[in-house]
Amino acid sequence: MAVNPPPGGPGIDTAAAPPWRTAAFVVGVVAVVLLTIVLAAAARGHGPSDTRTVSVAADSVRTVDLQAPPGQLNIVAVQTSRVTLSGPVRWTGRYVVLVTGPRLADGVLHLAYRCAAHSPCTGHLRLVVPQHCGIVLRQPSGHVIATGLAGPLRISARSVDISATGLRSPSLAASMTSGHLSAWFVSPPGRVGLTLVSAQATVHLPATVPYRLTKQVTSGYVHAGIPQASDAGRTIAARIDSGELELLSR
Repeated sequence: MAVNPPPGGPGIDTAAAPPWRTAAFVVGVVAVVLLTIVLAAAARGHGPSDTRTVSVAADSVRTVDLQAPPGQLNIVAVQTSRVTLSGPVRWTGRYVVLVTGPRLADGVLHLAYRCAAHSPCTGHLRLVVPQHCGIVLRQPSGHVIATGLAGPLRISARSVDISATGLRSPSLAASMTSGHLSAWFVSPPGRVGLTLVSAQATVHLPATVPYRLTKQVTSGYVHAGIPQASDAGRTIAARIDSGELELLSR
């Protein structure tokens, strides 16, 4: 089993791949195909389950585009110029988690981790980014905790509990199916777009400015406890299909 990712770009720093008998799962740019083959063989040799550690570092990143494995993901924005992703991924079955990337193109760092067929996997990853780095996240299930983000935030999730605090992001776009989103903004966002399908969301917004709210509700409700104005420059668009949305002032 092998994955053929596009070639990597400049600014990516990864450690050299150790022998498969160790517990390190280091994602490289050039060696990713070979590494995936070796880890698949290792999984077959070790039995029904195994664990490896993800380790990625990159500079000159404006946006991280991450397809994460099921499990827990912590996203932390700090005073740094480097993006790092680290943590263990555990799988059961004969085959290793499938890896695509890292690939850095036009300031976008692309990373993807998927469970191989018939081999369930879970991760416990930590993503550290510069404060104004944008995030594009696809999370299949699990728990996401984000703190201090000040870049654009886009989330597509299913069966996920998401908590985002200390947000200064200019925009939030979230599509949730069967899960819950809690977002706390410390500065008013310019745009918020939420699509909820059998999901719930609570968004806490500064009451210092008004917002223009548009909504389409098939089943469920939107409770808006925020200042509103039809000509406000800051917009919130909600599409609800069997879901609940709370917009609260803070």
